[in-house]
Amino acid sequence: MIIAQAGAASIPAPVPGVVPLVLRYDSDDPFAVVLDFPDPPAGGEMSGGEPISWYVSRDLLTAGLAGPAGDGDFRMVPADGGLTQLEFHNRYGVALVQVATDELRGFLADTAEVVRPGDEHRQVTWPDTVEAFLRATD
Repeated sequence: MIIAQAGAASIPAPVPGVVPLVLRYDSDDPFAVVLDFPDPPAGGEMSGGEPISWYVSRDLLTAGLAGPAGDGDFRMVPADGGLTQLEFHNRYGVALVQVATDELRGFLADTAEVVRPGDEHRQVTWPDTVEAFLRATD
């Protein structure tokens, strides 16, 4: 995958490079896929060796395989050459990441084997979820 960052004060122009991206899915949080950048590049305000994780709706990732999807901090769009472009927006700028569409499609198919799309609500323990939400808002 290719990443280019633009708009950050410490990076004057897009910088292509290869970075690891790990996709995780957990049936305990069945609506989300976690996109982990386990080893951020050195330098700049976002570095420090701590992993960077983005939580993205599984439905959004599925929709992005067919056409532009998302708004706000995360967007995606099919790209040329069998790639899908993921856009990560934050106060530092924008990271554009291209992933192999077939690999992303395969990953999403694997998640469907764990929890069938449409059955996510059956996996959630609603009293625990509401209690955790209320604790977080105190």
